[in-house]
Amino acid sequence: MITATYKGKYYDVEYSIVNVSELEEDLRIGAETYHPEKIKTLSFLNKKANGTTIGQYFCLVRELFDPKKSPPRKIRLLELENMGNFEIFDIPEVLSTEFDSNKNIAKFGDVVISRLRPYLRQVGFIYLPEIYTTTELLILRQKNDELLGINYYLYTFLMTKWVQKILFWSQEGVNHPRFPKYILLYCPIPIPSSEFIAVVKRLMENYFNLRQKAEELYKQAEEILLKELGLKNWKPETKKIKIGGQEFEEEGNISIRNLSEVIKANRMDAEYWEPKYDEIEALIKKYKNGYDYLPNLVDISKKKIKVNENEIYYYIELAGISPNLGVVKQAKPIKGKDLPSRARMKVKKGYVLMSSVEGSIDKIALIDFDKDNLVASTGFFVFKERDLYKETLLVLLKILATKCLVRETQGTILTAIPYDSLKRIILPRISIETQQKISRLIQQLFKARENSKKLLEIAKRTVEIYIEKNEEEGLNYAKNKLNELNIEIN
Repeated sequence: MITATYKGKYYDVEYSIVNVSELEEDLRIGAETYHPEKIKTLSFLNKKANGTTIGQYFCLVRELFDPKKSPPRKIRLLELENMGNFEIFDIPEVLSTEFDSNKNIAKFGDVVISRLRPYLRQVGFIYLPEIYTTTELLILRQKNDELLGINYYLYTFLMTKWVQKILFWSQEGVNHPRFPKYILLYCPIPIPSSEFIAVVKRLMENYFNLRQKAEELYKQAEEILLKELGLKNWKPETKKIKIGGQEFEEEGNISIRNLSEVIKANRMDAEYWEPKYDEIEALIKKYKNGYDYLPNLVDISKKKIKVNENEIYYYIELAGISPNLGVVKQAKPIKGKDLPSRARMKVKKGYVLMSSVEGSIDKIALIDFDKDNLVASTGFFVFKERDLYKETLLVLLKILATKCLVRETQGTILTAIPYDSLKRIILPRISIETQQKISRLIQQLFKARENSKKLLEIAKRTVEIYIEKNEEEGLNYAKNKLNELNIEIN
């Protein structure tokens, strides 16, 4: 198996020559399968790995969970949309009865990776005792404890440019191209010393610790606001009913309204008048510092970009928001001519984005980074701080999103909050002292997230330098980079 270049009159053509005996499993003969870039990358890694493959240390596990054969319970479900840029952002809790198809069971220490071409950067490390995943995620589990921490090393190795290139050129299929499983197991992997693996493990453990710290900081900020508003442990009022001699509690669902109220709100649908929304509104109106309508407390931006086809834009879409922490997990670089029509909202650091779409109402985030030509989907409302600090606005909207903001959604095919409905939303005038506490916590959260991402990049680059050069240079890079960024690891 060799690669060569044909020197043409106007351009050069690079090609591969492959013997029949060298064809991959299933005798694949697609041109992309033997792309020169893939062959060169495999040749490079093979020399470094001395014949060692991922399959020697890891196996693919497929332990299926059938929701139909298990009593309903809350489980953690990881899907492709909860991952991105080599990180797992959220593993939401769902009822096992909410999905029909089987799911894979992953356990702590497993490494997961997407097979689909558009999602090859969806690589993650399972840091919970047990979760359930979509079957499009492959689960790699360490065969034995021969090399302690090698699963952390594998996680960083799968992020490297070489593995990503091999997987990209191994895709097959038309509608939903994906790489065959054997490609992953046969992939060469250079194995460093146990000392080097231990350093990578420490980097990754500190990365996860910072991620956990960020989650705890958000919970603290949310707790402050919930107590301040009297919403801690709040539940809608219920009434007791009897069915078959057994007593149950049922949420109140009867609301009697005057026609004048219906006409004023221009809403006749029963969902809008559910009693729980009035209960929340009453709590806000009783807040000690008063309340006001949303447009009187924050600035609403409707500015849109004028697209230049040749410029690069950084696009924030609904899928790019992590609802768990209220952060933007990724802003995709896209050339102006390739921007989708909905990528039009002009945004920048310090703006708060809130989804207007009912199914994504919890997609609320504070932009904490600077980028030229930053643009968001028209599916977002864009808010700027005024009387409410941006950090307070973030936490407040996230608390109220599913409790009462969802009330304003309208429509049938695509249910969303219309812009005009914002003037009906009331928010509490949070005291400056409370806002300052929340701001400090959220700023610490973003700092922890920023450092966690830096640690992830340091670990990845440390492994790349080891493969390109040697262990010593890789470890020196990690040490110098940590000192430069003033980050301490345990």
